[in-house]
Parts: sequence; structure tokens; C-alpha cells
Amino acid sequence: MDIGGLQCHGCGSMNVEFDSKTRKLICNTCGNEEYYSRATLNSNSKVAYGRQNAIKFFLEGKFEDSRHYAMDVLNILMDNAPALYIMNYCEEFVTKNDGAMKRFFYQIQDVALEYDEVQDLKKLLVASTYRLQEYEEDMIKMIAANMQSDEDVEDLGEFIDQICPYLISKRTSMNYLTENLADMYKELAGHCNIPKTCFALLKSIETNPDSPYMNDGFYLRSKTQYFYDNYVIPIGNVIKEMKDSGLREKFVDSYNKKCTKFMTDFKKEA
Repeated sequence: MDIGGLQCHGCGSMNVEFDSKTRKLICNTCGNEEYYSRATLNSNSKVAYGRQNAIKFFLEGKFEDSRHYAMDVLNILMDNAPALYIMNYCEEFVTKNDGAMKRFFYQIQDVALEYDEVQDLKKLLVASTYRLQEYEEDMIKMIAANMQSDEDVEDLGEFIDQICPYLISKRTSMNYLTENLADMYKELAGHCNIPKTCFALLKSIETNPDSPYMNDGFYLRSKTQYFYDNYVIPIGNVIKEMKDSGLREKFVDSYNKKCTKFMTDFKKEA
């Protein structure tokens, strides 16, 4: 396979064969066998060229061109995360084969991604967030797991504040806020600054379709109590974890006022 510049470290020959599954290079001149790391292959010129073009065309909405270059990358590095994302995204939303995105997140969950892969994935996820409501937990888990250093804190917070507020605003019910997602929000709020996400959560107390404010539904007492217990309170738990003390004080004050108003409006219907 022509992989753009790899050569035998034993004799220097470029008459080599490469197995992308095992990442093993076999020299046809001297018989030497050697294994390549993901980092080495990600920096390969052909991989870099294919990745750049795949992302460029994806962002332009030219999915067939994007898929072509993504396949070039995967022919060399079969677990390159941005290329896998593009292939599975196109399969799910262009070819209409359900389950492709779920398969992607499963494939990639145990792969330690390179820095450039994470940065490229963030671009792709931000560009396609509008189709990924079902995969919010998967996105957060994947990116956060690969941004664990202190140097990543600000970058991670900015990424979360790019995708989560949008997703929160588009929810059709309160059911998206599972215990697991609420715990993720809490952990993120305590780890990095995500004021836009916290603001979106606060706002959704009144704008989520299940909120009694959306249909004058306070007279539905059991439903209103359920909303308060399982949506309003978990949001408060997130707000109270905010890392920045100044922002936390302001947000907690706003949250408490919303809770007071909520209970006042609820009692009016008693």
C-alpha cells in the first residue's frame, strides 16, 4: 500500500507493505518488520492531507468528497477518529443507515486520541450538533475523556458551551436530563467554566416543553411536582457546582429566585 513516505528503518527502502489493521510495516527488500504508533501515522503526510480535505469538505456540506478523503485516511489508520466520524455520520444521515453513529461512539470509546484528532473532532461535532441530540452524553464523554490535563480545562469549557446550550434549547421534553447527563453537567461545571450551558439550563426551567410555564400547567399538580423534583432540582445541583465563585453566586441567586417564583405560582393553583 502506498502510504506516502513511510520507509524501512532497517535498510531505508521504500519497497514496503503496510497492514493498517496491525499497523505493521514489512520491508520487501530486507524483510524487516516494524510497528507504527498512532501518533506516527497521524503525522504521515498522506494521512494529514486526507484528513484536512475530509474535514474541509465536511464543513462545506460536500459529503461525498469528504467521505472519499476520509476513506483514504482509514486505509492507512483504520481507527483515525475524525475519519471514522465522517464515515459514520455520512452513513447515518446521508445514506440513512440507522445505528452508524452509535457504532462510531462505541468504536472510539477505548481509543486514546491524539491531540489533533480531538481538535478535529470538536470542529466536526460543532458543525453537526443539530443532528446529534441523541448523542449528547456520548459527545461529552468522548471529548472530556481525551481532555484531562490542566491545559485542556479552558478549551473543554469552550467546547461544552458551544454544543450543550443549543441542544438544551432544542429539547422536546425534560426526559433528556437523565441522572447520568445531570452528573456530567455537575462534573463539568465544577471542572471548567460553562456559563452558557448553566444559563441555558436556568432558562429551560421556563422554556422546556414540559415546564408548566409553557401551557399554564400548574393546575396539573402531580406533573408539576414531578417536573420540579426531577428537572428543576437537578439543575440547581449543577448551578451550585460552578467553578467560578463570582458566577456561582450570581447563578445561584437567579436559580433561587426562579424556585421561589415556581413554588409561588404552584401554590396559587392549590
